Amino acid sequence: MSQNKEKREELESQAAEIQEKLTETVTEYKKVGNQMLIAGGIVAGAYLLYSTFSGSKKKGSIVGDAIKSYALALALSYAKDLLVDYLASLEQETESAASVEETSSEKA
Repeated sequence: MSQNKEKREELESQAAEIQEKLTETVTEYKKVGNQMLIAGGIVAGAYLLYSTFSGSKKKGSIVGDAIKSYALALALSYAKDLLVDYLASLEQETESAASVEETSSEKA
């Protein structure tokens, strides 16, 4: 009977670890999804601004071209910052996960 109890405890421990990893994965996917939505919204907004201001080419459209270029530059800069932040956080999480795995393998 004690052998069954030990196996049960081991299986419950494994199930808890798997559930924790799944929860972390879902949380990470939610973060990525939110950041992708933000970046997509920025790109869509920049395209909308671009298409709005580039409707007709008149001789005196220097101001419109300047506004369009500035808005596009701002949107792309913000999207770049979001992607850089995401990649940095992903790298940091990968490094921390690797260090956790190393410490757990050293204990075993």
